[in-house]
Amino acid sequence: MTDKDLILGIHTGHDCNVTVLDRNGQVLFAAGEERFNRQKMFAGFPALSLAYALKLYRENISCLATPRMKMRSKIIRELHFFVGSLLNGRAAPRFGIWLRNGCKKLFAGRALEAQVSAGGIDPEWPVINIEHHRAHAAGAFYHSGFDQSWIMTLDGEGDGFSCCFYRADRTTGIKQVKSYFHNDVTVGRDYEKVTAMLGFHPLRHPGKITGLAAYGRHDQSCIDTLQEYLEKAWRSSGIGVLDSSEAYQVIEQAGIEKLQDDRNRVFGSYARETIAFAIQFLTERKVIQLIMDNIRDIQSDNICLAGGVFANVSVNRRVQELGFRNTFVMPAMTDCGLSLGACLESYPVKQNLSIPDTMYFGTAYPADTIRLTLDQCGYAYETPSDLPRIAAELLAQGKVIARFNGPMEFGPRALGNRSILYHCGDPSVNDWLNKQLKRTEFMPFAPVTLAPFAEDRYFGYSGAERTARFMTITFRCSESMKQEAPAVVHVDGTARPQVIRSQDNPEYYAILEAYHRLTGIPTLVNTSFNMHEEPIVMTPGDALKAFEASHLDALIAGPYLVRRR
Repeated sequence: MTDKDLILGIHTGHDCNVTVLDRNGQVLFAAGEERFNRQKMFAGFPALSLAYALKLYRENISCLATPRMKMRSKIIRELHFFVGSLLNGRAAPRFGIWLRNGCKKLFAGRALEAQVSAGGIDPEWPVINIEHHRAHAAGAFYHSGFDQSWIMTLDGEGDGFSCCFYRADRTTGIKQVKSYFHNDVTVGRDYEKVTAMLGFHPLRHPGKITGLAAYGRHDQSCIDTLQEYLEKAWRSSGIGVLDSSEAYQVIEQAGIEKLQDDRNRVFGSYARETIAFAIQFLTERKVIQLIMDNIRDIQSDNICLAGGVFANVSVNRRVQELGFRNTFVMPAMTDCGLSLGACLESYPVKQNLSIPDTMYFGTAYPADTIRLTLDQCGYAYETPSDLPRIAAELLAQGKVIARFNGPMEFGPRALGNRSILYHCGDPSVNDWLNKQLKRTEFMPFAPVTLAPFAEDRYFGYSGAERTARFMTITFRCSESMKQEAPAVVHVDGTARPQVIRSQDNPEYYAILEAYHRLTGIPTLVNTSFNMHEEPIVMTPGDALKAFEASHLDALIAGPYLVRRR
Protein backbone atom coordinates (compact mmCIF):
# COMPACT_ATOMS: atom_id res chain seq x y z
CA MET A 1 0.00 0.00 0.00
CA THR A 2 1.13 3.55 -0.67
CA ASP A 3 0.88 6.55 1.63
CA LYS A 4 -2.40 7.57 0.03
CA ASP A 5 -4.10 4.16 -0.02
CA LEU A 6 -7.26 3.91 2.05
CA ILE A 7 -9.78 1.06 2.16
CA LEU A 8 -13.44 2.05 2.05
CA GLY A 9 -15.83 -0.47 3.60
CA ILE A 10 -19.55 -0.43 2.89
CA HIS A 11 -22.27 -2.68 4.29
CA THR A 12 -25.71 -2.35 2.69
CA GLY A 13 -28.88 -3.83 4.12
CA HIS A 14 -29.88 -4.19 7.76
CA ASP A 15 -27.91 -1.84 10.04
CA CYS A 16 -25.92 -0.47 7.08
CA ASN A 17 -22.63 1.29 7.81
CA VAL A 18 -19.40 2.72 6.40
CA THR A 19 -15.72 2.47 7.44
CA VAL A 20 -12.47 4.04 6.20
CA LEU A 21 -9.21 2.25 7.10
CA ASP A 22 -5.74 3.71 6.45
CA ARG A 23 -2.50 2.04 5.36
CA ASN A 24 -1.40 1.61 9.00
CA GLY A 25 -4.54 -0.30 9.89
CA GLN A 26 -6.02 2.66 11.78
CA VAL A 27 -9.73 3.37 11.53
CA LEU A 28 -10.17 6.94 10.29
CA PHE A 29 -13.96 6.85 10.28
CA ALA A 30 -16.72 4.36 11.01
CA ALA A 31 -20.42 5.04 11.53
CA GLY A 32 -23.85 3.58 10.99
CA GLU A 33 -26.33 5.21 8.65
CA GLU A 34 -28.93 5.42 11.43
CA ARG A 35 -26.96 8.17 13.16
CA PHE A 36 -27.11 10.32 10.01
CA ASN A 37 -30.69 9.75 8.85
CA ARG A 38 -32.10 9.33 12.41
CA GLN A 39 -33.87 6.05 11.54
CA LYS A 40 -32.96 3.43 14.14
CA MET A 41 -31.30 0.31 12.71
CA PHE A 42 -31.91 1.59 9.19
CA ALA A 43 -31.90 -1.07 6.46
CA GLY A 44 -30.81 0.00 2.99
CA PHE A 45 -27.93 1.89 1.44
CA PRO A 46 -25.74 4.11 3.69
CA ALA A 47 -26.00 7.18 1.48
CA LEU A 48 -25.43 9.92 4.07
CA SER A 49 -22.60 8.25 5.97
CA LEU A 50 -20.94 7.39 2.64
CA ALA A 51 -21.23 10.99 1.47
CA TYR A 52 -19.60 12.14 4.72
CA ALA A 53 -16.73 9.66 4.31
CA LEU A 54 -16.16 10.55 0.66
CA LYS A 55 -16.12 14.26 1.45
CA LEU A 56 -13.18 13.68 3.79
CA TYR A 57 -11.26 10.87 2.15
CA ARG A 58 -12.32 10.31 -1.46
CA GLU A 59 -9.04 11.39 -3.05
CA ASN A 60 -7.03 8.83 -1.08
CA ILE A 61 -9.28 5.77 -1.39
CA SER A 62 -7.80 2.92 -3.41
CA CYS A 63 -10.32 0.06 -3.06
CA LEU A 64 -13.78 -0.91 -1.84
CA ALA A 65 -14.40 -3.73 0.66
CA THR A 66 -17.86 -5.23 1.04
CA PRO A 67 -19.17 -8.02 3.31
CA ARG A 68 -20.77 -10.05 0.52
CA MET A 69 -19.85 -13.07 -1.54
CA LYS A 70 -18.85 -13.17 -5.19
CA MET A 71 -21.53 -14.21 -7.69
CA ARG A 72 -20.09 -17.66 -8.43
CA SER A 73 -19.73 -18.53 -4.75
CA LYS A 74 -23.28 -17.38 -4.06
CA ILE A 75 -24.71 -19.63 -6.77
CA ILE A 76 -22.87 -22.66 -5.42
CA ARG A 77 -23.88 -21.93 -1.84
CA GLU A 78 -27.56 -21.33 -2.63
CA LEU A 79 -27.79 -24.63 -4.53
CA HIS A 80 -25.93 -26.46 -1.76
CA PHE A 81 -28.30 -25.01 0.82
CA PHE A 82 -31.47 -25.97 -1.03
CA VAL A 83 -30.36 -29.52 -1.87
CA GLY A 84 -29.08 -30.05 1.65
CA SER A 85 -32.45 -28.94 3.07
CA LEU A 86 -34.23 -31.54 0.96
CA LEU A 87 -31.91 -34.30 2.13
CA ASN A 88 -31.86 -33.55 5.85
CA GLY A 89 -35.53 -32.78 6.30
CA ARG A 90 -35.03 -29.20 7.42
CA ALA A 91 -37.46 -26.51 6.31
CA ALA A 92 -36.38 -24.27 3.46
CA PRO A 93 -38.38 -21.74 1.44
CA ARG A 94 -40.72 -23.17 -1.18
CA PHE A 95 -38.97 -23.34 -4.52
CA GLY A 96 -40.53 -20.15 -5.87
CA ILE A 97 -39.66 -18.20 -2.73
CA TRP A 98 -36.17 -19.66 -2.69
CA LEU A 99 -35.61 -18.77 -6.37
CA ARG A 100 -36.86 -15.20 -5.88
CA ASN A 101 -34.81 -14.61 -2.72
CA GLY A 102 -31.80 -16.35 -4.24
CA CYS A 103 -31.92 -14.04 -7.26
CA LYS A 104 -32.09 -11.04 -4.96
CA LYS A 105 -28.94 -12.22 -3.19
CA LEU A 106 -27.16 -13.10 -6.41
CA PHE A 107 -27.74 -9.70 -7.95
CA ALA A 108 -27.18 -7.70 -4.76
CA GLY A 109 -23.60 -7.08 -5.88
CA ARG A 110 -24.67 -5.45 -9.13
CA ALA A 111 -27.24 -3.35 -7.27
CA LEU A 112 -24.53 -2.26 -4.84
CA GLU A 113 -22.19 -1.25 -7.65
CA ALA A 114 -24.97 0.83 -9.23
CA GLN A 115 -25.73 2.52 -5.91
CA VAL A 116 -22.16 3.31 -5.01
CA SER A 117 -21.55 4.64 -8.48
CA ALA A 118 -24.49 6.98 -8.05
CA GLY A 119 -23.16 7.79 -4.58
CA GLY A 120 -19.86 9.05 -5.95
CA ILE A 121 -17.62 5.98 -5.82
CA ASP A 122 -15.04 5.61 -8.53
CA PRO A 123 -15.99 2.57 -10.69
CA GLU A 124 -12.26 1.93 -11.25
CA TRP A 125 -11.69 1.07 -7.61
CA PRO A 126 -11.13 -2.68 -7.15
CA VAL A 127 -13.89 -4.39 -5.17
CA ILE A 128 -12.86 -6.90 -2.48
CA ASN A 129 -15.68 -9.25 -1.48
CA ILE A 130 -15.52 -10.67 2.05
CA GLU A 131 -18.05 -13.34 3.00
CA HIS A 132 -20.51 -12.18 5.70
CA HIS A 133 -19.34 -14.40 8.57
CA ARG A 134 -15.68 -13.91 7.72
CA ALA A 135 -16.23 -10.15 8.02
CA HIS A 136 -17.78 -10.73 11.47
CA ALA A 137 -14.81 -12.92 12.39
CA ALA A 138 -12.17 -10.42 11.21
CA GLY A 139 -13.81 -7.56 13.10
CA ALA A 140 -13.64 -9.59 16.30
CA PHE A 141 -10.15 -11.09 15.97
CA TYR A 142 -8.21 -8.06 14.78
CA HIS A 143 -9.81 -5.98 17.51
CA SER A 144 -9.18 -8.55 20.25
CA GLY A 145 -5.45 -8.09 20.69
CA PHE A 146 -4.94 -11.88 20.63
CA ASP A 147 -2.14 -13.49 18.65
CA GLN A 148 -4.10 -16.74 18.28
CA SER A 149 -7.73 -17.49 18.99
CA TRP A 150 -10.84 -19.43 18.15
CA ILE A 151 -13.60 -17.34 16.59
CA MET A 152 -17.29 -18.18 16.74
CA THR A 153 -19.81 -16.23 14.67
CA LEU A 154 -23.54 -16.69 15.18
CA ASP A 155 -26.52 -14.76 13.82
CA GLY A 156 -29.85 -15.24 12.04
CA GLU A 157 -28.34 -15.64 8.59
CA GLY A 158 -25.59 -14.19 6.46
CA ASP A 159 -24.63 -15.45 3.00
CA GLY A 160 -26.54 -18.65 3.76
CA PHE A 161 -24.81 -19.46 7.04
CA SER A 162 -25.88 -18.81 10.63
CA CYS A 163 -22.85 -20.14 12.52
CA CYS A 164 -19.15 -20.54 11.75
CA PHE A 165 -16.02 -21.53 13.67
CA TYR A 166 -12.56 -20.27 12.70
CA ARG A 167 -8.98 -20.63 13.85
CA ALA A 168 -7.15 -17.32 13.73
CA ASP A 169 -3.47 -16.47 13.88
CA ARG A 170 -2.05 -13.00 13.43
CA THR A 171 0.65 -14.41 11.13
CA THR A 172 -1.34 -16.85 9.00
CA GLY A 173 -4.77 -15.18 9.12
CA ILE A 174 -8.26 -16.60 9.63
CA LYS A 175 -9.16 -20.14 8.52
CA GLN A 176 -12.67 -21.57 8.59
CA VAL A 177 -13.03 -24.85 10.47
CA LYS A 178 -16.79 -25.46 10.52
CA SER A 179 -19.92 -23.83 9.12
CA TYR A 180 -23.66 -24.38 9.56
CA PHE A 181 -26.45 -23.39 7.19
CA HIS A 182 -29.03 -21.11 8.72
CA ASN A 183 -31.74 -23.78 8.87
CA ASP A 184 -29.41 -26.15 10.76
CA VAL A 185 -28.45 -23.75 13.57
CA THR A 186 -31.50 -21.57 14.13
CA VAL A 187 -30.59 -19.90 17.42
CA GLY A 188 -30.75 -16.35 16.07
CA ARG A 189 -33.97 -16.81 14.14
CA ASP A 190 -35.62 -18.58 17.08
CA TYR A 191 -34.79 -15.70 19.43
CA GLU A 192 -36.27 -13.27 16.89
CA LYS A 193 -39.43 -15.39 16.67
CA VAL A 194 -39.97 -15.33 20.44
CA THR A 195 -39.20 -11.60 20.54
CA ALA A 196 -42.00 -11.01 18.02
CA MET A 197 -44.27 -13.48 19.81
CA LEU A 198 -43.99 -11.43 22.99
CA GLY A 199 -44.96 -8.22 21.20
CA PHE A 200 -41.57 -6.67 20.47
CA HIS A 201 -39.81 -5.88 17.19
CA PRO A 202 -37.88 -9.03 16.19
CA LEU A 203 -34.78 -7.17 15.00
CA ARG A 204 -34.69 -4.17 17.33
CA HIS A 205 -35.71 -5.68 20.65
CA PRO A 206 -34.14 -9.10 21.35
CA GLY A 207 -32.14 -7.35 24.09
CA LYS A 208 -35.40 -6.61 25.89
CA ILE A 209 -36.14 -10.33 26.04
CA THR A 210 -32.72 -10.86 27.63
CA GLY A 211 -33.59 -8.29 30.30
CA LEU A 212 -37.09 -9.73 30.75
CA ALA A 213 -35.75 -13.28 31.16
CA ALA A 214 -34.15 -12.35 34.49
CA TYR A 215 -37.65 -11.83 35.91
CA GLY A 216 -38.77 -15.30 34.81
CA ARG A 217 -38.34 -18.70 36.41
CA HIS A 218 -37.20 -22.12 35.29
CA ASP A 219 -40.33 -23.91 34.15
CA GLN A 220 -39.40 -27.18 32.46
CA SER A 221 -42.84 -27.55 30.93
CA CYS A 222 -42.51 -24.17 29.21
CA ILE A 223 -38.98 -24.95 28.07
CA ASP A 224 -40.07 -28.29 26.58
CA THR A 225 -43.11 -26.74 24.89
CA LEU A 226 -41.02 -23.96 23.36
CA GLN A 227 -38.33 -26.34 22.17
CA GLU A 228 -40.91 -28.58 20.49
CA TYR A 229 -42.65 -25.58 18.94
CA LEU A 230 -39.42 -24.19 17.46
CA GLU A 231 -38.16 -27.55 16.26
CA LYS A 232 -41.47 -28.26 14.50
CA ALA A 233 -41.21 -24.95 12.64
CA TRP A 234 -37.92 -26.05 11.10
CA ARG A 235 -38.96 -29.56 10.05
CA SER A 236 -40.11 -30.06 6.48
CA SER A 237 -43.58 -31.41 5.71
CA GLY A 238 -42.25 -33.78 3.06
CA ILE A 239 -39.46 -34.23 0.51
CA GLY A 240 -39.85 -31.65 -2.20
CA VAL A 241 -42.74 -29.82 -0.54
CA LEU A 242 -41.37 -27.69 2.25
CA ASP A 243 -43.81 -25.74 4.38
CA SER A 244 -41.54 -23.06 5.74
CA SER A 245 -43.98 -20.30 6.65
CA GLU A 246 -43.53 -20.79 10.40
CA ALA A 247 -39.75 -20.95 10.12
CA TYR A 248 -39.14 -17.98 7.86
CA GLN A 249 -41.91 -15.44 8.46
CA VAL A 250 -40.45 -13.42 11.28
CA ILE A 251 -40.18 -9.84 10.07
CA GLU A 252 -43.22 -9.77 7.77
CA GLN A 253 -46.40 -8.50 9.43
CA ALA A 254 -48.37 -11.67 8.61
CA GLY A 255 -45.71 -13.77 10.30
CA ILE A 256 -45.66 -11.52 13.38
CA GLU A 257 -49.44 -11.72 13.69
CA LYS A 258 -49.31 -15.52 13.49
CA LEU A 259 -46.61 -15.66 16.15
CA GLN A 260 -48.66 -13.52 18.48
CA ASP A 261 -51.66 -15.76 17.84
CA ASP A 262 -49.45 -18.76 18.75
CA ARG A 263 -48.54 -16.93 21.95
CA ASN A 264 -52.14 -17.22 23.09
CA ARG A 265 -52.89 -20.61 21.54
CA VAL A 266 -49.74 -22.56 22.50
CA PHE A 267 -48.27 -20.57 25.39
CA GLY A 268 -51.35 -18.92 26.88
CA SER A 269 -50.82 -20.38 30.34
CA TYR A 270 -47.26 -19.07 30.65
CA ALA A 271 -46.28 -15.57 31.73
CA ARG A 272 -44.17 -13.59 29.28
CA GLU A 273 -41.29 -13.62 31.77
CA THR A 274 -41.40 -17.43 31.84
CA ILE A 275 -41.34 -17.63 28.04
CA ALA A 276 -38.43 -15.14 27.95
CA PHE A 277 -36.56 -17.29 30.49
CA ALA A 278 -37.21 -20.37 28.33
CA ILE A 279 -35.78 -18.91 25.11
CA GLN A 280 -32.80 -17.51 27.00
CA PHE A 281 -32.19 -20.92 28.60
CA LEU A 282 -32.45 -22.75 25.25
CA THR A 283 -30.19 -20.19 23.55
CA GLU A 284 -27.48 -20.46 26.18
CA ARG A 285 -27.66 -24.26 26.12
CA LYS A 286 -27.37 -24.41 22.33
CA VAL A 287 -24.44 -21.96 22.18
CA ILE A 288 -22.56 -23.89 24.85
CA GLN A 289 -23.23 -27.18 23.04
CA LEU A 290 -21.94 -25.76 19.74
CA ILE A 291 -18.72 -24.69 21.47
CA MET A 292 -18.30 -28.06 23.18
CA ASP A 293 -18.83 -29.82 19.83
CA ASN A 294 -16.19 -27.76 18.03
CA ILE A 295 -13.51 -26.71 20.56
CA ARG A 296 -11.58 -29.22 22.64
CA ASP A 297 -9.00 -27.43 24.77
CA ILE A 298 -11.15 -24.62 26.08
CA GLN A 299 -9.07 -23.70 29.11
CA SER A 300 -5.87 -23.28 27.11
CA ASP A 301 -7.34 -21.07 24.38
CA ASN A 302 -8.88 -17.69 23.63
CA ILE A 303 -12.22 -17.11 21.94
CA CYS A 304 -13.62 -14.19 19.94
CA LEU A 305 -17.38 -13.80 19.45
CA ALA A 306 -19.28 -11.89 16.77
CA GLY A 307 -22.69 -11.88 15.11
CA GLY A 308 -26.09 -10.74 16.31
CA VAL A 309 -26.58 -13.54 18.85
CA PHE A 310 -23.59 -12.20 20.79
CA ALA A 311 -25.40 -8.94 21.41
CA ASN A 312 -26.90 -11.15 24.13
CA VAL A 313 -24.64 -10.24 27.04
CA SER A 314 -25.88 -13.09 29.23
CA VAL A 315 -24.87 -15.63 26.58
CA ASN A 316 -21.45 -14.00 26.49
CA ARG A 317 -21.06 -14.46 30.24
CA ARG A 318 -21.92 -18.15 29.93
CA VAL A 319 -19.22 -18.54 27.26
CA GLN A 320 -16.67 -16.81 29.49
CA GLU A 321 -17.66 -19.09 32.38
CA LEU A 322 -16.67 -22.15 30.33
CA GLY A 323 -13.10 -21.29 31.31
CA PHE A 324 -11.47 -19.77 28.22
CA ARG A 325 -8.19 -18.00 28.93
CA ASN A 326 -9.64 -14.83 27.43
CA THR A 327 -12.99 -13.95 25.87
CA PHE A 328 -13.52 -11.02 23.53
CA VAL A 329 -16.80 -9.88 21.98
CA MET A 330 -16.65 -7.65 18.92
CA PRO A 331 -18.01 -4.30 20.22
CA ALA A 332 -20.01 -3.77 17.00
CA MET A 333 -21.03 -7.41 17.04
CA THR A 334 -24.14 -7.20 14.84
CA ASP A 335 -24.29 -6.28 11.16
CA CYS A 336 -23.59 -2.72 12.31
CA GLY A 337 -19.88 -3.67 12.36
CA LEU A 338 -19.59 -5.49 9.03
CA SER A 339 -17.96 -2.67 7.09
CA LEU A 340 -15.16 -2.55 9.65
CA GLY A 341 -14.70 -6.32 9.51
CA ALA A 342 -14.59 -6.27 5.70
CA CYS A 343 -11.90 -3.56 5.79
CA LEU A 344 -9.78 -5.43 8.33
CA GLU A 345 -9.97 -8.70 6.38
CA SER A 346 -9.08 -6.82 3.17
CA TYR A 347 -5.93 -5.35 4.71
CA PRO A 348 -3.06 -6.88 2.70
CA VAL A 349 -0.42 -7.48 5.41
CA LYS A 350 -2.11 -8.92 8.49
CA GLN A 351 1.13 -9.08 10.50
CA ASN A 352 1.33 -5.28 10.35
CA LEU A 353 -2.33 -4.72 11.13
CA SER A 354 -2.51 -2.32 14.05
CA ILE A 355 -5.10 -3.09 16.70
CA PRO A 356 -7.99 -0.60 16.84
CA ASP A 357 -8.01 -0.11 20.61
CA THR A 358 -11.14 2.04 20.84
CA MET A 359 -14.58 2.45 19.31
CA TYR A 360 -14.55 6.25 19.09
CA PHE A 361 -14.53 6.23 15.28
CA GLY A 362 -17.48 8.47 14.43
CA THR A 363 -18.12 12.15 13.87
CA ALA A 364 -16.62 14.77 16.19
CA TYR A 365 -17.47 18.47 16.48
CA PRO A 366 -15.06 21.27 17.49
CA ALA A 367 -15.89 23.63 20.32
CA ASP A 368 -16.64 26.47 17.90
CA THR A 369 -19.33 24.41 16.15
CA ILE A 370 -20.89 23.40 19.46
CA ARG A 371 -20.88 27.00 20.71
CA LEU A 372 -22.47 28.24 17.49
CA THR A 373 -25.28 25.69 17.86
CA LEU A 374 -25.84 26.71 21.48
CA ASP A 375 -25.97 30.38 20.51
CA GLN A 376 -28.35 29.76 17.61
CA CYS A 377 -30.70 27.80 19.86
CA GLY A 378 -30.60 30.44 22.59
CA TYR A 379 -28.94 28.42 25.34
CA ALA A 380 -27.00 29.94 28.21
CA TYR A 381 -23.83 28.04 28.98
CA GLU A 382 -20.79 28.09 31.24
CA THR A 383 -17.18 27.23 30.48
CA PRO A 384 -15.89 25.84 33.81
CA SER A 385 -12.15 25.65 34.28
CA ASP A 386 -12.56 22.31 36.06
CA LEU A 387 -15.48 20.70 34.25
CA PRO A 388 -14.90 17.14 35.62
CA ARG A 389 -15.10 18.42 39.21
CA ILE A 390 -18.27 20.44 38.54
CA ALA A 391 -19.85 17.42 36.82
CA ALA A 392 -18.93 15.16 39.74
CA GLU A 393 -20.48 17.60 42.21
CA LEU A 394 -23.71 17.71 40.22
CA LEU A 395 -23.83 13.92 40.06
CA ALA A 396 -23.20 13.67 43.80
CA GLN A 397 -26.16 16.04 44.29
CA GLY A 398 -28.42 13.61 42.39
CA LYS A 399 -28.48 15.46 39.07
CA VAL A 400 -28.82 13.64 35.73
CA ILE A 401 -26.22 14.77 33.18
CA ALA A 402 -25.87 14.09 29.47
CA ARG A 403 -22.39 14.10 27.95
CA PHE A 404 -21.76 15.03 24.31
CA ASN A 405 -18.05 15.24 23.59
CA GLY A 406 -15.41 13.94 21.20
CA PRO A 407 -15.85 11.34 18.44
CA MET A 408 -19.08 9.37 18.38
CA GLU A 409 -18.92 5.69 19.31
CA PHE A 410 -19.18 3.07 16.55
CA GLY A 411 -21.58 0.25 17.32
CA PRO A 412 -24.63 -0.10 19.57
CA ARG A 413 -23.08 0.99 22.89
CA ALA A 414 -22.66 4.49 24.31
CA LEU A 415 -19.20 4.60 25.87
CA GLY A 416 -19.17 8.02 27.45
CA ASN A 417 -19.07 10.41 24.50
CA ARG A 418 -22.82 10.13 23.84
CA SER A 419 -24.00 9.07 27.30
CA ILE A 420 -26.37 9.99 30.13
CA LEU A 421 -24.78 9.79 33.60
CA TYR A 422 -26.34 9.49 37.05
CA HIS A 423 -25.29 8.29 40.48
CA CYS A 424 -25.76 4.56 41.05
CA GLY A 425 -27.18 4.59 44.57
CA ASP A 426 -30.84 5.13 43.61
CA PRO A 427 -32.55 1.77 42.93
CA SER A 428 -35.72 3.54 41.75
CA VAL A 429 -33.92 5.13 38.79
CA ASN A 430 -34.87 2.18 36.61
CA ASP A 431 -38.51 3.24 36.91
CA TRP A 432 -38.49 7.02 36.71
CA LEU A 433 -35.60 7.63 34.30
CA ASN A 434 -36.84 4.96 31.89
CA LYS A 435 -40.23 6.71 31.91
CA GLN A 436 -38.50 10.04 31.37
CA LEU A 437 -36.68 8.57 28.35
CA LYS A 438 -39.85 6.69 27.26
CA ARG A 439 -38.06 3.33 27.51
CA THR A 440 -39.27 -0.13 28.54
CA GLU A 441 -39.49 -0.27 32.31
CA PHE A 442 -37.74 -3.60 32.95
CA MET A 443 -34.55 -2.80 31.05
CA PRO A 444 -31.61 -2.39 33.46
CA PHE A 445 -29.14 0.46 33.29
CA ALA A 446 -25.46 -0.28 32.85
CA PRO A 447 -22.58 0.90 35.05
CA VAL A 448 -19.30 2.52 34.14
CA THR A 449 -16.56 1.63 36.63
CA LEU A 450 -12.99 2.81 37.07
CA ALA A 451 -10.66 -0.02 36.01
CA PRO A 452 -8.61 -0.24 39.25
CA PHE A 453 -11.80 -1.18 41.14
CA ALA A 454 -13.38 -3.61 38.66
CA GLU A 455 -11.96 -6.93 39.86
CA ASP A 456 -13.36 -6.44 43.37
CA ARG A 457 -16.85 -5.78 42.00
CA TYR A 458 -17.30 -8.20 39.10
CA PHE A 459 -16.83 -11.96 39.43
CA GLY A 460 -15.21 -13.51 36.34
CA TYR A 461 -13.62 -10.23 35.25
CA SER A 462 -10.20 -11.86 34.77
CA GLY A 463 -9.95 -13.00 31.17
CA ALA A 464 -12.62 -10.56 30.01
CA GLU A 465 -10.87 -7.29 30.85
CA ARG A 466 -10.67 -6.06 27.27
CA THR A 467 -14.22 -6.88 26.26
CA ALA A 468 -15.55 -5.32 29.48
CA ARG A 469 -14.28 -1.96 28.23
CA PHE A 470 -16.97 -2.08 25.54
CA MET A 471 -20.02 -3.10 27.60
CA THR A 472 -20.49 -6.44 25.81
CA ILE A 473 -20.66 -8.92 28.71
CA THR A 474 -22.36 -9.29 32.06
CA PHE A 475 -20.71 -10.31 35.31
CA ARG A 476 -22.09 -11.50 38.61
CA CYS A 477 -21.70 -8.68 41.10
CA SER A 478 -20.02 -8.78 44.50
CA GLU A 479 -21.98 -7.94 47.65
CA SER A 480 -20.16 -4.61 47.93
CA MET A 481 -21.20 -3.75 44.36
CA LYS A 482 -24.83 -4.60 45.12
CA GLN A 483 -24.78 -2.36 48.18
CA GLU A 484 -23.02 0.68 46.70
CA ALA A 485 -24.55 0.56 43.21
CA PRO A 486 -28.10 -0.90 43.36
CA ALA A 487 -29.18 1.21 40.38
CA VAL A 488 -27.05 -0.85 37.97
CA VAL A 489 -27.38 -4.38 39.38
CA HIS A 490 -30.11 -6.35 37.61
CA VAL A 491 -32.61 -8.53 39.48
CA ASP A 492 -30.46 -11.60 38.77
CA GLY A 493 -27.45 -10.05 40.50
CA THR A 494 -25.53 -9.22 37.32
CA ALA A 495 -24.40 -6.04 35.61
CA ARG A 496 -23.12 -5.14 32.14
CA PRO A 497 -20.30 -2.70 32.85
CA GLN A 498 -18.09 -0.41 30.87
CA VAL A 499 -14.76 -0.65 32.66
CA ILE A 500 -12.74 2.43 31.80
CA ARG A 501 -9.02 3.20 32.00
CA SER A 502 -7.58 6.71 31.94
CA GLN A 503 -6.01 6.17 28.50
CA ASP A 504 -9.34 5.10 26.99
CA ASN A 505 -11.05 8.46 27.42
CA PRO A 506 -9.17 10.89 29.74
CA GLU A 507 -11.91 13.51 30.14
CA TYR A 508 -14.63 10.93 30.78
CA TYR A 509 -12.34 9.10 33.22
CA ALA A 510 -11.67 12.38 35.02
CA ILE A 511 -15.39 12.78 35.80
CA LEU A 512 -15.54 9.34 37.41
CA GLU A 513 -12.28 9.92 39.24
CA ALA A 514 -13.58 13.22 40.66
CA TYR A 515 -16.85 11.54 41.62
CA HIS A 516 -14.91 8.76 43.38
CA ARG A 517 -12.93 11.33 45.36
CA LEU A 518 -16.16 12.97 46.49
CA THR A 519 -18.18 9.85 47.34
CA GLY A 520 -15.80 6.89 47.61
CA ILE A 521 -17.81 5.12 44.86
CA PRO A 522 -16.00 4.35 41.57
CA THR A 523 -19.16 3.66 39.54
CA LEU A 524 -21.84 5.69 37.77
CA VAL A 525 -24.91 4.86 35.70
CA ASN A 526 -24.09 5.10 31.98
CA THR A 527 -26.98 4.87 29.55
CA SER A 528 -27.13 5.94 25.93
CA PHE A 529 -27.99 9.56 25.09
CA ASN A 530 -31.18 9.16 23.09
CA MET A 531 -34.93 8.92 23.47
CA HIS A 532 -36.65 5.56 23.09
CA GLU A 533 -36.67 4.20 19.51
CA GLU A 534 -34.32 6.94 18.33
CA PRO A 535 -30.66 6.41 17.44
CA ILE A 536 -27.98 7.70 19.78
CA VAL A 537 -27.38 11.42 19.15
CA MET A 538 -24.75 12.41 16.60
CA THR A 539 -24.71 16.21 16.15
CA PRO A 540 -24.88 19.12 18.62
CA GLY A 541 -28.41 19.74 17.35
CA ASP A 542 -29.39 16.13 18.09
CA ALA A 543 -27.94 16.50 21.58
CA LEU A 544 -29.93 19.64 22.36
CA LYS A 545 -33.14 18.11 21.02
CA ALA A 546 -32.73 14.99 23.19
CA PHE A 547 -31.70 17.13 26.17
CA GLU A 548 -34.96 19.08 25.98
CA ALA A 549 -37.15 16.03 25.33
CA SER A 550 -35.69 14.06 28.24
CA HIS A 551 -35.81 16.95 30.78
CA LEU A 552 -32.32 16.20 32.09
CA ASP A 553 -30.65 18.48 34.62
CA ALA A 554 -27.49 19.37 32.71
CA LEU A 555 -25.64 18.81 29.44
CA ILE A 556 -21.90 18.71 28.94
CA ALA A 557 -21.36 19.70 25.32
CA GLY A 558 -17.66 19.82 24.55
CA PRO A 559 -16.13 22.31 27.02
CA TYR A 560 -19.52 23.87 27.79
CA LEU A 561 -21.96 23.16 30.61
CA VAL A 562 -25.65 23.79 29.96
CA ARG A 563 -28.09 23.70 32.85
CA ARG A 564 -31.78 22.96 32.38
CA ARG A 565 -33.79 26.06 31.69
